[in-house]
Amino acid sequence: MKANRTVRDFEVALMNLLLTTSFERITVDQICDEALLHRSSFYRYFHDKYDLLEQALGAWVERIVDQTATEDDLIEALVSQIEANRAMFSNLTNGGMRSSFSAELVRMIAEILLARRQTPSQNTIVVALKKAENPEMLAYVLSGAIMGAFYWWQENNYHVPKAEVVTFIKRSVHALVQ
Repeated sequence: MKANRTVRDFEVALMNLLLTTSFERITVDQICDEALLHRSSFYRYFHDKYDLLEQALGAWVERIVDQTATEDDLIEALVSQIEANRAMFSNLTNGGMRSSFSAELVRMIAEILLARRQTPSQNTIVVALKKAENPEMLAYVLSGAIMGAFYWWQENNYHVPKAEVVTFIKRSVHALVQ
């Protein structure tokens, strides 16, 4: 229980720092200060700040996945969360598509899609992943399309209405699996 609370405290600290500071500029000391925990505690649970980021993003995405029934719902929930947390995502992705995080985010979404393939869902995307000759490649293509739309939306300062972004991502993803 203590380990879970400590990990959560570090995750919350990182997310709070991302509201005002780009990830590249955040230090382990800043994370520890924000969490009110020692560096030794940090290194007990994480190799470095990138490890913390991966775990924090993984926990965040899993919470969203647990609250959604379909990939369409997941797309809507992800877009809503990105819209609600613009500053944090801007500081996380300020390197754009060249950022090492873009590859990590693409990988995470692809893994989520692949995991959904194991469900009995008849969703178009799940069915396509089940039938695909190379489901892993398809999952990465779909994930890249989703992340590309997110980066485009950010680059356009979120001036495109959320509903339009959601509709575009859904159509694009479904077109890829047809």
